[in-house]
Amino acid sequence: MFSEIINSLESFILINVSWTVFLGCILEQIIVPIPASLIVVSSTFILLKGTSFSIAALGTLIVKIVIPASLGITLGSFVYYALAYKLGKPFIERTSKYLGVSVKDVEGVENKFKESRYDDIFMFLARCFPVIPSIAINLFCGIIRYDLKKYIITTFLGSAVQILGWGLLAWFFGNIYQVLEDKISYIGNIITVIIVLVIIYFIIMKKREKK
Repeated sequence: MFSEIINSLESFILINVSWTVFLGCILEQIIVPIPASLIVVSSTFILLKGTSFSIAALGTLIVKIVIPASLGITLGSFVYYALAYKLGKPFIERTSKYLGVSVKDVEGVENKFKESRYDDIFMFLARCFPVIPSIAINLFCGIIRYDLKKYIITTFLGSAVQILGWGLLAWFFGNIYQVLEDKISYIGNIITVIIVLVIIYFIIMKKREKK
């Protein structure tokens, strides 16, 4: 029964993979406590599992995963950018316990921003490497009223670099999984359990951060 549910879920994601990562990344930026990286890794794992490296396969990864996910992140991140743009720091103060981000967190982004020599490059790199929580970047950009055109470009391109990295990693491990699965029949169930546990772990950690 459990394996049938997993197989049905995999089939659904495989058929609707672009919409899955697009909508998943939008929701992740707004409300859902599951990192975009986990959505991308899971979807890529299912899409390219056992697929050997080629330019065509890389193109599939970019078209079906990287671009939709980056668009979803960009669109979803605009919600808090717009709210901070209109309402400023009082909005963060009133909602910090729900968003899991305080004014101090946003000021931390501001300090790093001021230390950087090139503003646009800083924004791009902040999206490439998930060291700073994306919601803190979104709110900060809204508060300082960072140029909307630059915001969209740096968010999309930076997210694309990050998503591509996660996708390549999932692709690599998907191929290893395929080799092992051919030799050890029960490893599929072990990996499935691990993935479920990782998802639960991320949800718990996100809830603790918000508290």
